[in-house]
Amino acid sequence: MLEQHNEHDYLERGAPPYSATIIAEYVGGSRPSVARTLRGMVAAGLLVAVRHRDDVWNAIAQNFVEMPVTAYYSASTMERDKVLAKAWADGAEERSSQSMAEMVALFSRSGK
Repeated sequence: MLEQHNEHDYLERGAPPYSATIIAEYVGGSRPSVARTLRGMVAAGLLVAVRHRDDVWNAIAQNFVEMPVTAYYSASTMERDKVLAKAWADGAEERSSQSMAEMVALFSRSGK
């Protein structure tokens, strides 16, 4: 998951780095168990842990709140992933505009 991802993954989870919660949802298992494994992989030099801001469910607010979390890159693909994530973010506004134009066109045709 941390080394092989594509545009579909970005639509589902966003670009790396990924938190233990996101990784646990994808690969299965409990978040604490996955987090423990990820920390072991960091200690072994396989992953790089970074502080990252992510939307986290807050039960009191009954909404997602942006908070700092520990997230992970593969040590072997981190630099490539940063470049891909920047390119993805740089194109977000254009993709959003294209999607909106396509939806408006579809809805205006279905109303006739």
